[in-house]
Amino acid sequence: MPAEYSFESRWVLPGPPELVWRELERTLLPGGPRRAWWPGLTVTMPPRRLRVGERMVVTVHAPLGYRLRVLLEVTEIDPGRTLAATSTGDLRGVGRLSVAAAGAGATASGGGVGTVVVFEWDVQTRRPWMNIAAWLLRPVFEGAHAHVMRRGEAGLRARLAGGRSEPRNAGNPRI
Repeated sequence: MPAEYSFESRWVLPGPPELVWRELERTLLPGGPRRAWWPGLTVTMPPRRLRVGERMVVTVHAPLGYRLRVLLEVTEIDPGRTLAATSTGDLRGVGRLSVAAAGAGATASGGGVGTVVVFEWDVQTRRPWMNIAAWLLRPVFEGAHAHVMRRGEAGLRARLAGGRSEPRNAGNPRI
């Protein structure tokens, strides 16, 4: 029986939403960096463009040595704001990426214009070994997810700021 997971990750980044969206988009499309700023995530089959119905294959490299391959199909796109997709492969479910200007009190460190990026994933694991071991390894899998997300946040933060900074993402599953 598949194990179910719900994750929400929130990144507060420097720069305007348009710039953040552009970097996220560049990573997904052909000719963009495949893993330039997000260690642990590789787009192995990019879509031609971001529009409903387009597909992409993403490989997630977990810190424990296993890999998850997923086929994402875009189900909703509001350029500059939202991207939603269904997932098949090693993880089956739905995900949503939202980008918005940071509200008062949520600006990027150092002040100035900031952007909030929210990733939401509701998935089931499809690999038999993960399902069998979920009762014991759930905290490990959740920790691996948080690790990949923290590295992504740190990488994008550094790319946007032109320097290095520490990740701020808790990466905790929704409860």
